[in-house]
Amino acid sequence: MRIALFAALLAAPALASPPTWHLSLQLYSLHEHTTETELTNYTPGIGVMRVTDDNWLAGAGIFRNSLGRGAGYAYVGKEWPLGHILVGGIAGVTHHYNFNDGGLVPLGAALVTVPLNERWALDFLGIPRLRGYTYNTLHVALRWRFP
Repeated sequence: MRIALFAALLAAPALASPPTWHLSLQLYSLHEHTTETELTNYTPGIGVMRVTDDNWLAGAGIFRNSLGRGAGYAYVGKEWPLGHILVGGIAGVTHHYNFNDGGLVPLGAALVTVPLNERWALDFLGIPRLRGYTYNTLHVALRWRFP
């Protein structure tokens, strides 16, 4: 509930532009090797993303995190066109990791979007290691723009 409210607050500043809505299906995450904890690369999930006409992003969703726990996330971000792809970044929060007793922890990622056609795209997120919070991760999601 807190994550959904947080996502709604984050999305509020972007109300000036007519948005499109997207469903994001998390497919897979490739993690760095670590001996600190056992990480799984199978991290299925579903989220909703709002994209303005000037490529500001706001989203939230649920997924099974790399520790095998149900978790949520919320973020804002921005993308810029670069040839036939979009590049940018996101910042937000997630939870249910070993850090902060399972509470909210920061989330940041570089984002590359590869459009497949008018409605479908692949998102690649590079999440950097933040000592004590996150591990280096390459995350893949399929994005569908709904009418």
